[in-house]
Amino acid sequence: MRKVLISLVVLVTILTINLYSQQLPLYSQYMLNDFFINPAIAGSKQYSPVLLSIHKQWVGINDSPSTQTLSGHTMLSNNNVGLGAIIFNDDFGPESHLGLMAIYSYHFHIDRLNKISLGLSAIAFQYKMDQRFFHLTVYDDPAITYMVEKTIVPDATFGAYAYGKRYWGGITASHLFQSKLKINRNVDENKMVRHYFAMAGYRFLFPNSPQFEIEPSFLMKTTEVTPPQFDINLKIFYDKDYWFGMSIRPGDSFVACLGFKHNQYYFGYAYDFTFSDLSAYTIGSQEIIFGMNIGENVRRSRSFF
Repeated sequence: MRKVLISLVVLVTILTINLYSQQLPLYSQYMLNDFFINPAIAGSKQYSPVLLSIHKQWVGINDSPSTQTLSGHTMLSNNNVGLGAIIFNDDFGPESHLGLMAIYSYHFHIDRLNKISLGLSAIAFQYKMDQRFFHLTVYDDPAITYMVEKTIVPDATFGAYAYGKRYWGGITASHLFQSKLKINRNVDENKMVRHYFAMAGYRFLFPNSPQFEIEPSFLMKTTEVTPPQFDINLKIFYDKDYWFGMSIRPGDSFVACLGFKHNQYYFGYAYDFTFSDLSAYTIGSQEIIFGMNIGENVRRSRSFF
């Protein structure tokens, strides 16, 4: 299976102009890690969240995608400008991305409870391709150097976000410049692909059972050359400090997640049950999240939404 995976990475890298795979990290609990998807979320909370996310995709397959993310954002004292930063590392076989995102957002107050924000993130990451362990059937391919090749890739992401006490929604255009991955002088077409995201959710209350809340949401992902993919999600909260959720990715997987919160700290765990063709080779994917809401008034609101 290792040879199959490496061959797939090589093929995707060489034929980027015609075939696009998973260029951006995949998250199972994006509701807790939405800041990574949309820079306009920076500063939208009443506290400053700091979050560590660890995602392992396709457990059981050697060198399958693995992603680690450390993020944080805050609102400045003027209540209009949000700032944030993200450090991320994403590995997939011989391919890896190690980078930094610096985020700026501006928030417009529609009224006391409703706001709209615009955000922009500057991205710089090191793209590395380790070709020393490739197993190929054709050894005279000019696109293969059998070396470790590295390059620094700059890019940017734009987002818009609307939110209130119970609802939220946003759109994102990621990798606006579609920067080229200049790692091989024999291949000119390797580049990042512009990705688009749309997401929204609403939290419902139960007047007769105030300890319970329910939050349906969705995430749509697409590019200019691939059809849309959807995550349809549902989370149930108990006493604001405990939650259970589920997501469905049609044609790919079912996700179950749970978590709890204590004072300013929270923990989340998700497991993806794969039902695509990859289910014959993997037992699924897993994700763990550790977070802290700096400056949160626990007495006023224990919710980390």
